[in-house]
Amino acid sequence: MLKRFTVENFLSFQKEIILDLTAGTTKVNSEHLVDFGKARILKSAVMYGANASGKSNMVKAIEYGKEIILKGLDNVETYKKHFRLDNNSSKKPTIFEFELEFNGKFFSYGFSSILNTKQVFEEWLYEIREDTSEKIFARENNTISLGNLLIEEKIRDRFEIYKSDMKNQDSQLFLSEIAIKNLDINEVKLINIIYNWFDEKLLILYPDTQFGGKSLINQNKNLSKLFKKYLNEFDTGIISINSIEEDFDKSLKDIPKKVKKNMEKSLKPQGAILIKTSNGILTVCKNNTGELKVQKLGLIHSKVIEEVFELEEESDGTIRLFDLIPLIDKFSQDNAIIIDEFDRSLHPKLTQKFFELFYKSNNSKAQLIVTTHESTLLDLNLMRRDEIWFVEKDKNGGSKIFSLNQFKSIYDSKLEKAYLLGRYGALPVFKFFDEINGDN
Repeated sequence: MLKRFTVENFLSFQKEIILDLTAGTTKVNSEHLVDFGKARILKSAVMYGANASGKSNMVKAIEYGKEIILKGLDNVETYKKHFRLDNNSSKKPTIFEFELEFNGKFFSYGFSSILNTKQVFEEWLYEIREDTSEKIFARENNTISLGNLLIEEKIRDRFEIYKSDMKNQDSQLFLSEIAIKNLDINEVKLINIIYNWFDEKLLILYPDTQFGGKSLINQNKNLSKLFKKYLNEFDTGIISINSIEEDFDKSLKDIPKKVKKNMEKSLKPQGAILIKTSNGILTVCKNNTGELKVQKLGLIHSKVIEEVFELEEESDGTIRLFDLIPLIDKFSQDNAIIIDEFDRSLHPKLTQKFFELFYKSNNSKAQLIVTTHESTLLDLNLMRRDEIWFVEKDKNGGSKIFSLNQFKSIYDSKLEKAYLLGRYGALPVFKFFDEINGDN
């Protein structure tokens, strides 16, 4: 689980900013957290703020840290990623730190870099204990010091070689270098677990992120069942999902022959891919005989008249649900799911329903962290105080983040109204309109 995320000198974050998912003393909605005894971690967080306040930048910061871990600094764009409203920021390190929980133990992994030079400045991995911390490794520039775990006699010589190799790896993280070796050594399993969490468990969605599995809905019975169930539960009017067979040549007439041949080579029997064409969103699949077929997703709204509708004919909200529903299957798999502009195109009742479903079906350590403008989620029957965060910019243009927990509870009975009245900040200031009204 993600316990805490820290970022500094990235996009609109000039100073150190911390998103802390450690639960407060609030006793309500105890099912919204996982209790580890010495620490209780929240399963969800909701971030509010005006447009351009920095909400999306928080999501981008988490994703950017992930991308550096998985790809290395050489393979990510570093140009103008630092805080640009200060002349000295380009010369200062950009810092990312993730505090994570695995099997009831807590670890701090982080790194810093002068992004313009694409060089790792510092990197560290510690186990955080109740009264102290235990170093796994720490790095300053290309010099790495190892903790007790990695200097045990049977692996000491090997890790001395790995340390030496890093002298020529300015842009690569030590954690990533060790993880991609996939060493079958007990002492290294922790490093592999952390790397795999970023690779497999940390899921990040933006408003334009499309669920690639649309191509498999009709091929995958479990996926089809999941969609049918929740399209009905979310009251979309869709009662069944079907396929519309399309003519291969006519449907793909705008696709170059070379691309078609590559599809034929790369697709395995029973495999499918999703492509967007002038004829809409199409599924290209290969049957058992190796023949390519083209289908469209068909949606049925009535048992009486079996008229089949295409996905493009549905409302924006329904189309958005096709990207969100597959996440429901992740609620039981310990994933950290982060969604930017969660409420985009969704009715307020649907946003509430999605969170209710998350809490109801989440018996694991899965987490749901979203940015939103949907004020109806500001309901203390639905959310805890420590799950609600606000983002706003200071006078220097830097974003800051703060929790509802820091405010007195005087407005709690009318939380949504208090927020919209600006009592917690994080609202746009319409100076231009104020000036117009002042002239009247």
